[in-house]
Amino acid sequence: MTKSEAQQRINKLYEQIDDLRYRYHVLDDPSATDEVYDSLAKELKILEREFPDLANSNSPLNRVGGKPLDKFVKVRHTARMLSLNDAFSTEEVKEWEERIKKLVPVQHLEYFAELKFDGLATSLVYEDGVFARGATRGDGFMGEDITQNLKTISAIPLKLNLELKYTEKFPRDLKQRLARALSLTGRIEVRGEAIMSKHAFATLNKEQKKTGGTEFANPRNAAAGSLRQLDPQVVAARKLSWHAYQLITDLGQTTHEEEHLICAMLGFPTDKHTQVCGTLDEVNNFREKILNLRQQLPYEIDGVVVQVNDREIFKRLGVVGKAPRGAIAFKFAAKKATTVVEEIKIQVGRQGNLTPVAVMRPVEVGGVTITHASLHNEDEIKRLGLKIGDTVVVQRAGDVIPQIVEVLPKMRSGKEKTFHMPTVCPVCGFKAERQMISEGGEKGTALICSNRRCPAKDLKQLEHLVNAFEIYTIGPKILARFKDEGLITDAADIFTLKKEDLVGLERFGEKSAENIISSINSHKIINLAKFIQALGILHVGEETAIDLAAHFGSLEKLKAASFEEIDSIPNIGGAVAKSLYDYFQDKRHLDFIERLIQAGVKLQVTSYKLPAKTGPLAGKKVVVTGMLESMSREEAKAAVREAGGDWVSSVSKNTDYVVAGESAGSKLAKAKALGVRVLNEKQFLDIIKR
Repeated sequence: MTKSEAQQRINKLYEQIDDLRYRYHVLDDPSATDEVYDSLAKELKILEREFPDLANSNSPLNRVGGKPLDKFVKVRHTARMLSLNDAFSTEEVKEWEERIKKLVPVQHLEYFAELKFDGLATSLVYEDGVFARGATRGDGFMGEDITQNLKTISAIPLKLNLELKYTEKFPRDLKQRLARALSLTGRIEVRGEAIMSKHAFATLNKEQKKTGGTEFANPRNAAAGSLRQLDPQVVAARKLSWHAYQLITDLGQTTHEEEHLICAMLGFPTDKHTQVCGTLDEVNNFREKILNLRQQLPYEIDGVVVQVNDREIFKRLGVVGKAPRGAIAFKFAAKKATTVVEEIKIQVGRQGNLTPVAVMRPVEVGGVTITHASLHNEDEIKRLGLKIGDTVVVQRAGDVIPQIVEVLPKMRSGKEKTFHMPTVCPVCGFKAERQMISEGGEKGTALICSNRRCPAKDLKQLEHLVNAFEIYTIGPKILARFKDEGLITDAADIFTLKKEDLVGLERFGEKSAENIISSINSHKIINLAKFIQALGILHVGEETAIDLAAHFGSLEKLKAASFEEIDSIPNIGGAVAKSLYDYFQDKRHLDFIERLIQAGVKLQVTSYKLPAKTGPLAGKKVVVTGMLESMSREEAKAAVREAGGDWVSSVSKNTDYVVAGESAGSKLAKAKALGVRVLNEKQFLDIIKR
């Protein structure tokens, strides 16, 4: 290849790679794949290495370069970078509207609502279409030059789309105004948010933990900390993104909505969840809609930004303090709060594991009052450095599960007490032994009550069996009452209860007693897999129970199986096989099963299909969350298994797919955080029908 031919090819590669970047980050074009981008970049790299004098600063490969800086240089903003005042209720937003209407008495105000990304505000300056400088907000007047770090973010264009390619869907009039303005403008400034996705955040913290580094508290801190790195190579490895939210240069825009559209035409990613609102009611509805979508978003947000859409009115409203009067951050209820740990109690689980639980002063987090949070085990208490009496930061993981995330040692008074795990079970007084357990697909050590007949174990086992039999009229409090009254000693006794046994109890009327007995009797017939699961055998969950039912076909064959036969079943390891074998060698357990049968429990004859070894989901672990339109939960399980997949109930780093139906909750949020691929119902059906 001659030098002239190489130059032509390099120019074409520059153009094609820039096009791919625009289609990927701005248009969300699914055909703009990483594989194509990487292949073109590889060819460009070879050509620039062979013809080094043809490479220039505009090269798409020139995102990471130069030596690490000694320090960041201060730069002055041409226009002040402002922050926003906050509102946390509809009343506060209404008061804001009343204030601005007094300053600009117009007939009608139109608002533009958009997401409030939780990241780091930055300013980008372009000279003749080429990225020239990027800076932090700083004090609003003066920031720090972080150009080299921002260059590593592929969402930020190194060269603007001045030719306005791929802009056919944008308003024609706006496009014409923009074209005229671009012909007269050499310097363009755009502002936006540098952010880290939930997936990138999880990956970064995993790497930090692996290398002994400090883990970040949240994606915002991670993004800010990354851009404060003096070495661009470090920043590039952290996979930051960027979204434009403000156009400083006058390019013909008359509204804030048009600022977003112009930014997108020039090649910047912009918020796809925006809305022009004619009233505050529409603003409130938009906020509620976004609140419901929040967990599904790939990035963290902490509210919505509401701004007067008309630019002239916005300018007339001016600035108060450090914030524009014409905009406000309508934030969501705080997801974190501080409180005091007043006590640490021990909860005894179904397998006898002793779990420490923090009892806290009541505190509202995300609209829910929290008083308790699991501390999991002794190691977690040590990791937090927690003492009884400490002031702590609590949050609701996935907006559901309360957890303590941080201790504030500077708040200590000196009266705090160190907590020690007990050496005996707090319920029965038997010795607590340290054992290896498996829970939620993960293994770890725990303190276990050594008493086989521990009352706390029995009660949890009762709850487990009742849930497996789907007798939902009997909750934990009713079970505890039955035990206290001497009506039951174990789960088998539940199926011998009569209406007369309950009617005489305080607060148990004839109707409630009748409903409970009717529910028990209607659930005495159960399939083999559910029955095995109901027994509460250590390490045996829903999927293992199905594998056992499919392999043996009857309870008698399972009871008579050798350790070697159980161990030979696919997906059943040595620890599970030993637990199963030991369970059925114990006469107490066999007597319990016999008592269940004598009490009227009947095993339903069900044909189970062994998981297919081949199929579109072969070897894949699949979680289904939420409601599917085309099939029930049981039908979805069968479909996964028939396609060769493993149905799993909890999301982990080993999960391959999460199928998200309507009202998907915390499992979807966890999948997003771990970077697990999420399928909608149509995508799931397309896969299993292959």
